[in-house]
Amino acid sequence: MIREKLNISKPDTARVNLLIELGKYYLNKPGELTNDLDSALLFNRQARGLGSSLMYNAGIGECIILESRIYREKGDKPKAMELTQSALQFAIQHRLLKETADAYLAFCDFYGIENNDLAERIKYTERAIRLYERGGFKKEEAGALKSLGDYYHLKADNSKALKLLEQSLAVYQAIHFKEVQGVYDLLGYLYARTGNDVLSLKYGLMAVKTAREVRDTSMQLCTIYNRLAITYNGLKKYDQAYLYYQKALDVALRYKETNAIQQIKFNQIILLMGIHKPQQSLATLIDVVKKYPPKDNTRLTITALSLFAKIYMDMGQLPKAKRFVDSLLYYYPDFGKEFGYAPFVNEPIINYYFLSSQFAKAYPYLKNNDSLARMRHNLTTIATNEFNWARTDSALGKPVSALLHYKKYKITSDSIKDLDLKKQLSILQFQFDVDNKDRDILLLKQKGQLQQNRINNETVLRNVVIGGLVIVMIFAGLVYSRYNVKNKSNILLTIKQTKINNQNELLLKLLQEKEWLLKEIHHRVKNNLQIVISLLNTQSAYLENEVALDAIRNSQHRMQTMSLIHQKLYQSENLSTIDMAVYIRELVEYLSDSFGRDKNVIMNIKVSPVKLDVSQAVPLGLILNEAISNAIKYAFKGTTKGKIDIGLEPVGNNRYLLCVSDNGPGLPESFDLYNTGSLGMSLMQGLSQQLDGDFLLENEKGLRVCVTFKAMEF
Repeated sequence: MIREKLNISKPDTARVNLLIELGKYYLNKPGELTNDLDSALLFNRQARGLGSSLMYNAGIGECIILESRIYREKGDKPKAMELTQSALQFAIQHRLLKETADAYLAFCDFYGIENNDLAERIKYTERAIRLYERGGFKKEEAGALKSLGDYYHLKADNSKALKLLEQSLAVYQAIHFKEVQGVYDLLGYLYARTGNDVLSLKYGLMAVKTAREVRDTSMQLCTIYNRLAITYNGLKKYDQAYLYYQKALDVALRYKETNAIQQIKFNQIILLMGIHKPQQSLATLIDVVKKYPPKDNTRLTITALSLFAKIYMDMGQLPKAKRFVDSLLYYYPDFGKEFGYAPFVNEPIINYYFLSSQFAKAYPYLKNNDSLARMRHNLTTIATNEFNWARTDSALGKPVSALLHYKKYKITSDSIKDLDLKKQLSILQFQFDVDNKDRDILLLKQKGQLQQNRINNETVLRNVVIGGLVIVMIFAGLVYSRYNVKNKSNILLTIKQTKINNQNELLLKLLQEKEWLLKEIHHRVKNNLQIVISLLNTQSAYLENEVALDAIRNSQHRMQTMSLIHQKLYQSENLSTIDMAVYIRELVEYLSDSFGRDKNVIMNIKVSPVKLDVSQAVPLGLILNEAISNAIKYAFKGTTKGKIDIGLEPVGNNRYLLCVSDNGPGLPESFDLYNTGSLGMSLMQGLSQQLDGDFLLENEKGLRVCVTFKAMEF
């Protein structure tokens, strides 16, 4: 197409632009063949010569930038850098905004994606964006915003990255640019990184759909398929995940991209290991390493070593696992403390030392893994590490430390289960909404077709009337004919209306089933919590250690606090909010009964009418449980009388103040809130942060525990 235009073009600026496009085509042609790069250089020099004769400065600036990229592709980086600097000076000298911005982006190609190199990329890209915006080059601005979003994602600043990608998408949509599959792909990937699997799945599917619509068959399609597969794998939809991994692999094989083939194969192996197929995982791993050895790619090398070690340990073959663990120990000083590598390096080493009964050697790797996981708030790695720590302590005869780490493991794993449940419910809602949207589109199409039929009928009827003025007999015949047609149309309309009514009834039934399902979920959660409470009660009968008994009672109270919320939800018509006035009174009554009224403690409850979302009611209930339990147990030692005030009041601006106060002696002067071993205090602080609220202790005339938080809007 470009060559055809070139053959009929005149020696003007349009011909310069065609020659530049032809040079770019050969530069970006798959395969990086020497002949293609020579062709790109030839056409670019022709373009520069013609541009110089025409004094076409913008074209000359583009030619210098293109030549620098060709030499960089050839491997002559010094020459490429010299040309890029020359292009920047030329563009600045002739006040060419777009070409100046293009030169800044060309500088990015000379830097890597880590530490100082990444900072240089960000600096040059931000300069380019400002110039594109000044000159009104919207397409180039959107592309640079996308690149900058990708750089901030590599910097682990996901919120900034998401904001930049949303800006890029908005600019592309404003100019009706259709090839936005890359932006959708990055948005989906980042939402997966931030735990929002619904948006991750949504944007991943949009990326696939857009790529198909614009017929994108490039390596970008491989990345899109691979990331969508990762999202499905995280949602435990293994069939869809494996399908999209295979689609990604097909693209990578077509382009002979070895690194991509290795990474996708490794992802498939991780999936197979997750569904407990060690034999198939090992066979696949041996095959991929034999056909595509990682060579000098450190990340893929470490991934392969880690997978071999894990598979052999899963199969109980420790001697075979040892040589791969030894290799990981070799890499540990350089990569064991980098978050991107740490799980692949640390976890196999920890597991090997446990299985080979070398328990003490695991501690440095447990500490390092924990530090990195908490830095990135990676709940899965935190939970796995706490479990490994607990069983290592247990093996070394440290029951107190083992119990502490096991508690942390349970808390984290419960959080993961809650997140998984929310993900599954969100995905169900997402699929339900998609189905509804498809039905709405179908109904709109049907209505549009009916409207078009009406318009067509009216047009025909008008023509019949006009024709009837000429020939009365023909008019009478046509009127009779049209009457029959209209009668049939009415019958068809009645049939279609009946179908629409049936579909509406089906939608109503689906909505009722959804509400029933949610109530059933809350009912089962409440029953499961009650079973756990009963189990703990049974366990306590076999314990004589007062500390353990106290811990079990505290756990029972916390579970009852959550159970009461789920009971309220399934008994209520509203499945998303809790009436806090009723809930708090029932909770106080339960705690009073649990601890007994022998202390003659007076409970003053003053709660304003407020309904809260379940995501706020649960942490608020747990804070109340801890504060009231502590007051009843500790505030009135040595006395039989006391008073506890419980209040929940608005303080303006949609904010509420929850306070629990007693008239006991208060906390000792040496008490340090931020350096306490009390699980209750730590729990209240953590739950306050979950509410995005402020936690306060006042230690005058008794103890006053307060939390100020903002209620969610519905």
